[in-house]
Amino acid sequence: MRSLAAYPDFLRLLVGQAVSEMGSVVTRTALPIAAVLALDAGAAEIAIMVAAASVGVLGFGLAAGAWVDRLPRRPVMISADIGRALVILTIPLAAAAGALRMELLYVVAFVSASLGILFDAAYRAYPPALVPRARLVDA
Repeated sequence: MRSLAAYPDFLRLLVGQAVSEMGSVVTRTALPIAAVLALDAGAAEIAIMVAAASVGVLGFGLAAGAWVDRLPRRPVMISADIGRALVILTIPLAAAAGALRMELLYVVAFVSASLGILFDAAYRAYPPALVPRARLVDA
């Protein structure tokens, strides 16, 4: 049986997912830190930010799977990651312009989580197109 390394599209998916996941972890960590350090946010503001992200996941979670099933997975994943990067980029731009506010962080948390759920729905459905059925458990 061939090694998973013999499937270059799967390896690209794996590397891309690793980079995406690192970005997601940094975002989940950096948003509250930015709120506390740059905006002197309290517990209530952080809770609202976490709730905004949760609403994004809950609001789009059910529809994401059905929607992604009708679209090519790879472009959905790439678009979702580019969208998340652009949304997150608004934070340093707003900070540099002196316009960073909690409302922006709420929107970034919501949109980033919403795009993340789209990415996750496509990601989970993509490996069967890349590796043979016998290798899916390993993949």
